[in-house]
Amino acid sequence: MQNLFLFISTVLAYFIKAITGFGNTLVMGSLFSFMVPNRLTTPIDLIFSIPTNIYIVWRERENVSLKVVVPLSLMLLAGIIPGTLLLKVGNDRLLKSILGIVVVGMALEMLTRKQVQDTNKKTNPVFLTAIGITSGILAGLYGIGALLVAYISRYSDNKGQFRGNICCIFLVDNVFRFFLYLFTGILNKEIFITTLILSPAVIIGMIVGVKVDSGMKEDTVKKVVIALLIISGTILFVKSLLNY
Repeated sequence: MQNLFLFISTVLAYFIKAITGFGNTLVMGSLFSFMVPNRLTTPIDLIFSIPTNIYIVWRERENVSLKVVVPLSLMLLAGIIPGTLLLKVGNDRLLKSILGIVVVGMALEMLTRKQVQDTNKKTNPVFLTAIGITSGILAGLYGIGALLVAYISRYSDNKGQFRGNICCIFLVDNVFRFFLYLFTGILNKEIFITTLILSPAVIIGMIVGVKVDSGMKEDTVKKVVIALLIISGTILFVKSLLNY
């Protein structure tokens, strides 16, 4: 039953990834945490994220802006190292509690989000740096660039532009964390075996997601993702508190 649950969760996570360009880590991290430790979930999702982000970046290559990708990628990388160290030494129950709060907060931000009309509006560099580094810490812990997603979505003119830029930044993060996880010993034989077993679920989720995306309204997808994140994040947080 556990393997079936993990397989279905992976399909759902990458179904969402194919449609929105992100969300796989939020969904996978929330659902997997009911069954396995976060130290397994994060590196497994990392391995899956590399090829899926490559695919989306190539698909949306005309929408990628290096002026957006380069500075945010550098700031993201600056926060990944402390986040990775917390992942290696942190208490798993505490990590799950924090993850629950992050997931719900991300969902509420998506619910109240309003796109910035003036795409040339300048942003406070201190604020932007804080977003990038904090996102890096969250990425090191959970693979989640939640604040980064919120920022880029506000300054994107369309879905393709958002997908291209966010996935390109995530790809830089993925490659860096892959070698960092190897160096710190987070990636091991158990993770690679589990990744191999769940690989078909990623393929199924991506194929179905791409097909559904062409005919589904963006508002509908947004509502489904928000509902799923709020429910899973709340349950995860409450469950972690009860286990103390």
